[in-house]
Amino acid sequence: MSAALSVTENDRIAMGANNPPALEAHKVNIDDLRAEAEAWLDGQAVESAEEAEGLNMLLDMARKAQKAADDARTAEKKPHLDAGKAVDAQWKPLIDAAQRIVDCAKKALTPWNIAEANRKAEEARKAAEAAEAERQAEVAATRAAAASGSITDAEQADQQAAAAKQAERVAKQTEKAATSGLGLRTSYRPELTDPKAAIAHYWATRRDDFIALVNELAAKDVRAGKREIPGFTVHAEQKAF
Repeated sequence: MSAALSVTENDRIAMGANNPPALEAHKVNIDDLRAEAEAWLDGQAVESAEEAEGLNMLLDMARKAQKAADDARTAEKKPHLDAGKAVDAQWKPLIDAAQRIVDCAKKALTPWNIAEANRKAEEARKAAEAAEAERQAEVAATRAAAASGSITDAEQADQQAAAAKQAERVAKQTEKAATSGLGLRTSYRPELTDPKAAIAHYWATRRDDFIALVNELAAKDVRAGKREIPGFTVHAEQKAF
């Protein structure tokens, strides 16, 4: 680690030497700082006040270069953001008006759709029961025909089999009608009713996620100033700022 600035003998590496307005100029400035940093940050520890002073100067210049580049980026982007906001402001009232119509129409339709869904579900249930009854009748008729050897019983068994197949087709069609095109969307919402059971469940099934959550809660407490947390050791760490 060298103590001279600039060790690369680049006369652009100096406080205030480069305050570029354009992307390319900012790139040149930061590339110069990176080349300088390669000479300084060689994996060796700081061993003297002179080295610390030089590295602190490089750190300050890098921070200022970063801020200058970010400020330039923000300034360059601002007209585009302003133009986008102007377009949004122009279209938003129309889109909001249409959304209000959608929301009110859905609210008005929901009770009817729910009633229709219940009606169709009941029809599907009855059709399924009827299909099962026809299937059982087919089984009975087939057994009777086998036992009697009667051609009449065999014909009745065939007729019953056809009736059972038709009833099954009707049941499937009714079930499909009861589960599609209802204008409804089902969502699910968990409600915590037993915290201990929930903790035990997630500790057993998603331990890594559970530990990550607990670590996140502890980190939040530490940021809030807590230094003693049950189950945790809070370590003090120092680093350059």
